[in-house]
Amino acid sequence: MAFPALSLTAAVVINVVIWVVVWVTTTGLSSGTVDDPDQWVAEPIVWIGLVASVLLCTFASIYFTAALTYGAWERFQGRTPTFESCISAANARLHIIVPWAILAGIVGVIIELLYRLPRIFRYMEQAGRNIPVVGHFAAIGTMIVAVLLESIWYFVTYLVVPILVVEETGPIASCKRSFQLFRKTWGKSLIAQVAFDLIGLLIALPGLALAALIVLAGLGNPAALVIGIGIGVAWLLVVIVAMSAIVGIFKMALYLYVTTGEVPREYQGPDLEKAFAGYSFLKVERRTRKPRGKAQDPEAS
Repeated sequence: MAFPALSLTAAVVINVVIWVVVWVTTTGLSSGTVDDPDQWVAEPIVWIGLVASVLLCTFASIYFTAALTYGAWERFQGRTPTFESCISAANARLHIIVPWAILAGIVGVIIELLYRLPRIFRYMEQAGRNIPVVGHFAAIGTMIVAVLLESIWYFVTYLVVPILVVEETGPIASCKRSFQLFRKTWGKSLIAQVAFDLIGLLIALPGLALAALIVLAGLGNPAALVIGIGIGVAWLLVVIVAMSAIVGIFKMALYLYVTTGEVPREYQGPDLEKAFAGYSFLKVERRTRKPRGKAQDPEAS
């Protein structure tokens, strides 16, 4: 869990530093004018800050995920990884992590701009500028395109980090390889991701409910508000970090299963193996179970 925690911390630090620098070096920039296209033209540091933020956060995420993935790989091979060995492995793969981070970051910037376009149109409309009807439809269309592009990109690159760690191929080759493997595991990948999201939500609910109860019980009391919000935020951060670690480990296990045909030892067992088994396996299992259900008890006969 240390690696997702470090990734989250790095993202917060990167964004705070970059946007403080952007705010200090610009004139009149605020949360209300950050979506003003004129501000982007007059102050190039705004979009430079956006690009730098996305690229650096992407690199931090991939770097620490690679360290986590290497640790999972070592464990699945029967070895005992350490924090230092995982960081060393990530450092040894910087020559492939950096190019992949740049490629993924560029895609991230494009997606971020697509998400921001409706807000830019909204700001221009509030500023009294005439936005044609087609502009509103274009804004909705860009949101749909952004969601679809983000989802497709996520699942096409679902196994890129395990490939980078194990096969040490370049970004384009790793992306092609990930897509090739994804076509074999798209059902498992989709179901697993939805399941992990639901599990994370279910785990988060008790902490959020506790935080809400504390705030409501001490309504009007600033201390209760601070304690309630603190508990809620801390609980959410723990859940996010834990689920990120679990997903990273699962991706490594799924990669090993797809490339070797064997379920890692830590996932072996009748129930866990079904998470990796294909339809043919389940079909055979149903066939073997069917006669058992119809068999008569010898004592009864």
